[in-house]
Amino acid sequence: MGKGDHVFNNVVAKLTKAFDEGLTEYFGATRRKLRGAKGSELAVNSVMREDWMRRNMPRTLEALHYFKHHPELAVLRERLQTSEYQGGDVNNETYSKRSEEFRQAVASFFWRLARHESHVDGSALLSDVRSVRRKFLHMTAVAEDPGAAQRLLDEYKDKPRERAKLEEDIALVRSSLEWAWGRCEYLFRMAVQEHLPL
Repeated sequence: MGKGDHVFNNVVAKLTKAFDEGLTEYFGATRRKLRGAKGSELAVNSVMREDWMRRNMPRTLEALHYFKHHPELAVLRERLQTSEYQGGDVNNETYSKRSEEFRQAVASFFWRLARHESHVDGSALLSDVRSVRRKFLHMTAVAEDPGAAQRLLDEYKDKPRERAKLEEDIALVRSSLEWAWGRCEYLFRMAVQEHLPL
């Protein structure tokens, strides 16, 4: 099956890109002394950044990798595409708007995190975490192109067994997106919890 219409827009890429951009800004803006590295170096070197996170924020990195490698959120979702591109599903106006709102919420979270003193209770950042979660939920709610799923199913109208399997896969991705907001909140809560002792 060739690349074509996405049954679901790439919310995984939107989340991971927003997180990485926010983390880059965090390292560039933070005034605190970081363990084993300078913020300016971490801001420009993604390999150093991931290695630093592996040593100092392992649960946050693990939560981020969950989005990148989860079979339903990443692998299966990428497979669910039609073979003929129809257009109009990847960046429709509503999805673009919700994606931008999510990106801004993540940027605001990291801006606040960079200015947050370690001795202050992390609960001061909970409203920022909730905002990110809420914007992520709004983004996932409009991430599906309603026509692409039917176009994909139509390709298998004469293959009932394959079509039934396809319907199961679509249902798995839909349900994964519905509860992924919880994993999103966990990711940003971990960033706060592992940030405070640094």
